[in-house]
Amino acid sequence: MIKVVIVDDEPKLRQGLQTLIPWESLGFTVVAAASNGKEALKAIEEKTPEVVIADIRMPVMDGLQLIQHLRSARQPLHCIILSGYADFEYAKQAIKYGVAGYLLKPVNISEMSASLKLVRERIEEERLRGGTGQPEGINRELYLHSLLVPQEKTEDPSKLRGRIEKMDLLWGSYEVIVIFPRVSDADLPETLNQLSAGLKQAIEERNMGAVTIISPYVILLLNAPLRGPQRREHLYGGIRNIAGDIRFIAATGGAVAGPEHICSSYLKAREAAKLAFFSGKDRLLEPEPACIPSPESPRQPDASYEGTLEDLIFRLYYSLEAGNKAMVLPLLNEAAALFFKSGQDEKSVKQSFFFLSNAIIHKLAAASRIDLKETETVSRFLNGIYQHDYLSDLLGETHRFLLEFAEDSGPKGKEQEIKKMIDFIYRHYAEDLRLSTLAGLLSYSTPYLGQLFKNKTGEYFNTYLDKVRIQKAKELLAQGMKVYEVAELVGYTSVNYFFSKFKKYEGRSPSDYKNP
Repeated sequence: MIKVVIVDDEPKLRQGLQTLIPWESLGFTVVAAASNGKEALKAIEEKTPEVVIADIRMPVMDGLQLIQHLRSARQPLHCIILSGYADFEYAKQAIKYGVAGYLLKPVNISEMSASLKLVRERIEEERLRGGTGQPEGINRELYLHSLLVPQEKTEDPSKLRGRIEKMDLLWGSYEVIVIFPRVSDADLPETLNQLSAGLKQAIEERNMGAVTIISPYVILLLNAPLRGPQRREHLYGGIRNIAGDIRFIAATGGAVAGPEHICSSYLKAREAAKLAFFSGKDRLLEPEPACIPSPESPRQPDASYEGTLEDLIFRLYYSLEAGNKAMVLPLLNEAAALFFKSGQDEKSVKQSFFFLSNAIIHKLAAASRIDLKETETVSRFLNGIYQHDYLSDLLGETHRFLLEFAEDSGPKGKEQEIKKMIDFIYRHYAEDLRLSTLAGLLSYSTPYLGQLFKNKTGEYFNTYLDKVRIQKAKELLAQGMKVYEVAELVGYTSVNYFFSKFKKYEGRSPSDYKNP
């Protein structure tokens, strides 16, 4: 990548240039930003850029003084000048110094991109001729980056191969590996350099390929494909030994036959690295990661997502209440598949697991199964959701945490299970209780459980539930509550339906019962 320093006394413009210009796709990287010429000189000395983009008018040292200083020091830098309309005559002086471009403010993105393309072509030509006086290794690095990052203009294949051969990069095949260190932004530059230095010894000195950095990755360009799991495991082990205590993700983009396809392998490797959260641990990731768990259909938004999530929360909570510990992990896997299928990325999946877990915890608290005010365990668990690097670890920790609150199922047997169902009805009559849900939690078919319930209680499940609801409704009506309020509190979404059920079992309407 060609290194750039931006110099402007307007913070918004500096930030805008760094974020709005597609630097990487154009073959550039911004290594520093300064608010005046004096700060820029220090940054240029430290970062050794090849391009400076500077405003004409700045305090302390303006753009023209900066360019004069650079030219007197014989620094081979390409300068692009930014100027307001009122400064045009002033800017003419800078143009005399051979600046690479002159743009009016506010900066137009397409015009800036066009100027950068011209500068890049000029730098490439100079480096091929050795005109910049920079070491040959830097020329090779530049062309390596140009191969990795897709260019808008496709170069003639024969011309491309000629350049690649001159850079000693013309091989029979290529495979790109990206390595992403899991460190803070502040530690990233030093970590990348550390990993790069170690990998250069392991890769380049053994003639296995080339090593470079395109932040936030260290990139390996291998000259032979990694065929078979043994070679992939061997390479991953070597990276791990060099990384030491540094946590990292490594992904391959697969082997390609020609240099014109290197960028394709690079893009696939980056995509695989971005999906590392959904993949297996401690291995070299491949372009299509093994999702945990693997959804049956492609990732896409689902209009019924919210309803499905609520149903999962419902079933998970009832599994804990019923003491069916074996159902918890399958339901968590079902939730993970739902999140992945709906197109969620790592951050969104963690947010969804936070929401799901928090909803279950509040249900447990409402049932007096957990005291939110007295435990720090809950806070540690919820905050820890965002710290997991892999979905498999998040699933395991969530499973372990929830099992701590699973109701002890006690003695087994049909009598015990019917007692649990009755107790369940009395505790959750106001919710959307369904026999099919309880059948799933107790590992019975719905018809069998329904018949078993009737044999033990003398009532069908829905009839028993209705009678419990009507009994609770009578208690609330006796307290003077309004009919529509009571209907909602005992689990009926329709007031008319509540009227019909009440009259069926009591022989009169709720209004008549309330006002005898």
